Amino acid sequence: MSYVTLINPNANVEVVKRLDISTPPLGLGYLAAVLRNAGFKVRIIDDLVENLTFEKLISKLKDSFLVGITSTTPTFSAALNYAKRIKSALPNIFVILGGVHVSFRPFDAIGKDFVDAVCIGEGEKTIVEVAEKVESGKSLEGVEGVVWKKNGKIFQNQPPSFIEDLDSLPYPAYDLMPLDKYTVLGKRLKHFPLISSRGCPFSCSYCSSSAFMGKKFRARSAKNVVDEIEWLCSDFKAKHIAFSDDNFTLSRRRVEEICDEIKKRNLDIKWSCSSRVNNVDEEILRKMKDAGCSAIYFGVEAASNRILDYYRKNLKIEEAIKAVKLAKKVGISTICSFIIGAPIETKEEIMKTLKLAIKLDPDYAQFSVLTPYPGTEIFELAKKENLLISENFDDYTAGKPVIKNLYLNSKEIAKLLKYCYLRFYLRPKFILRELKKGNISTVFGVLKSFFKK
Repeated sequence: MSYVTLINPNANVEVVKRLDISTPPLGLGYLAAVLRNAGFKVRIIDDLVENLTFEKLISKLKDSFLVGITSTTPTFSAALNYAKRIKSALPNIFVILGGVHVSFRPFDAIGKDFVDAVCIGEGEKTIVEVAEKVESGKSLEGVEGVVWKKNGKIFQNQPPSFIEDLDSLPYPAYDLMPLDKYTVLGKRLKHFPLISSRGCPFSCSYCSSSAFMGKKFRARSAKNVVDEIEWLCSDFKAKHIAFSDDNFTLSRRRVEEICDEIKKRNLDIKWSCSSRVNNVDEEILRKMKDAGCSAIYFGVEAASNRILDYYRKNLKIEEAIKAVKLAKKVGISTICSFIIGAPIETKEEIMKTLKLAIKLDPDYAQFSVLTPYPGTEIFELAKKENLLISENFDDYTAGKPVIKNLYLNSKEIAKLLKYCYLRFYLRPKFILRELKKGNISTVFGVLKSFFKK
């Protein structure tokens, strides 16, 4: 029986190349798991960490009848290159592309003669149906969420329906991944990603999540989530769970149930999550801390309510200040993200954001340049108003300016990004705190990596 092979392409992923942070590809893990449950032989090649030569890659694919390649916007060119080289060497293999980027721009891929189909949106149901059809020699007619072609003619099937019962999905196939190759700042991975919900009811203009996963919040049950945590601890020796939900705390009741379940089972596990600043209070944060929450990621983004309104964040600065203060009070580490370079943003507003970052004094701060990813409102606006500096998606790393600003050129924005990192991380207060934690070498390693050419 031939294989279905799923590939994560090797590309210029900034966080991996600069910071030496690589984690298992959760999406491919889910696809592999559902395919295996359906009776298919499955292989995952995470070339981002395996770094195979194309000769070796091709030799691994000779027993495959279907190859699926995932990509984000900055890895899209790499995904196309893989598809082209695979199809050239093994023309009988069916090549399908999936992921966020092609979900919004399927014709960028299906228009190439070396791509047979594109999977749009959630892929678990789609990939099984595609594999069944391809293996039996049938066309993809009727398969939801697929753009495909036959004899050079392109067909677009109806959009996919979302998976309502997330508990029905098997756990990601981590056993098919090169777990010994994943690292966090050079240290062997003991952190495992876990997604406990999908969908986001908010519509931040720079984020494609609600368009990709839907605006309806779909959540796994607390029991199902903690069952997976227990499985990761027992089978993979996980020491930390990183919840990958867009907004883990959206349903307070569910968070309480997950915390209660962790406590009930006496699980010795640390975990982290993301939250909107207006979705937490002291009571829920204390409960989370008591159940092992060690860090929380807040998307603060800007210090100007004008810019926050531009991003459709639907929150106020005062809420960010309160949330960070409460997290610190209960002993949860904080990571805050900030975005600079919106088209209407002034240098004064960028400096105000840096000042807010220093005032909030989270344990760590992430600064990025506004990047108009396809599928976002910002991308559509930038296209309409001719604001895109580049449509070379290799540049869409969130570290390079690719959208015009009314007041600053791209070099000035890039310099301000570096200045924000230097100003935040070279503060005596921050350095002393990291010295006490024994983390200073790691922090300077990050800074050195960030500023290397």
